[in-house]
Parts: sequence; structure tokens; C-alpha cells
Amino acid sequence: MSYKPDGAVTYIVIHYSATPVERDVSSKDIDAMHRARGFRKIGYHWYIRKDGSVEKGRDLSQPGRFEVGAHSKGENSQSIGICYEGGVTKDKPNVGFDSRTKAQKKSMIELIEKMQDRYPDAVVIGHRDMPGAATQCPGFDVRPWWDSVVNKPKSLLQIIMDLLGVGK
Repeated sequence: MSYKPDGAVTYIVIHYSATPVERDVSSKDIDAMHRARGFRKIGYHWYIRKDGSVEKGRDLSQPGRFEVGAHSKGENSQSIGICYEGGVTKDKPNVGFDSRTKAQKKSMIELIEKMQDRYPDAVVIGHRDMPGAATQCPGFDVRPWWDSVVNKPKSLLQIIMDLLGVGK
């Protein structure tokens, strides 16, 4: 196991699992797939299921340091990997697309916000936008999507709820 200090994180990298949306694939399944490819264990730090549930991957439990992932060759020691279930279909396994469910999008936003609290200087980016990456993953353009999330104006109700600490 290799760990790096939290200050080394410069990217939060979004992935899809490249598994057919017609199948249910857990983080345990991804772990088995990654081990079969020679990885020590699942390469991602987080895995988001179609129902929005979030499963843990690589270790982030130790304050001040993170376990190096295996999700973006060349940048693993400076990035956190978040993967969502899906991204392809049985009929078109080599054509990636944005298959995120509403629940996955909600969980992804919450998880990225949590990661940015811990890694405030990290840039949210898609796997395909990483240096040297030759992939369609994660099936959508992460930067403009994240910008639209961050810059979305809050409703008056949301501002009041935030001030009251409701929902936190």
C-alpha cells in the first residue's frame, strides 16, 4: 500500500465503469475485475451505483493522507478517483456515453463537494481530459458540467436552509 499526503492531490477524476447499464455491477465486482487485470485491489476511491449509493474503494480514512489509486495512469499519486456504474450498453460496449441516473448525479455532486472540502485545490476533471489519456471515459464533458453545478444560483429556500443548517 502506498500513501501520499493530502496536499499532493491536484485532481478529482471522474470515471465510468465501462460496464453495461443493463447489468448491476458492485464495487466488489469492479474489485474482482481489477484484480484479474493485476491490480492489488479496486483502483477507484469511490464507486457510485445506479441507485445513488456510494461504495468505498481505496483508503481515504487516514487524516492527512490518501491511498494512491489505480485509475489514471501517470496521475494516480496526485488524484482521487470517483467512478459511476455504467457508461456503455450491451449492444455497444465500445461506445461510451453519460448513463448517470438522477440518483448518481446527486450522489456525485455530494461526493465531489465532500472531496473538495478535503482537497480544496483539486480540479474536477474527466478521465478523458487527463494528460496522456486515450479514452471516452466518463462519457461526458466534466468541466462544463461541474462549472454549471458550482455556478448554479441557489433558490431563496436553499439559502435559508443553508443559513439554518438544515439538511447538513
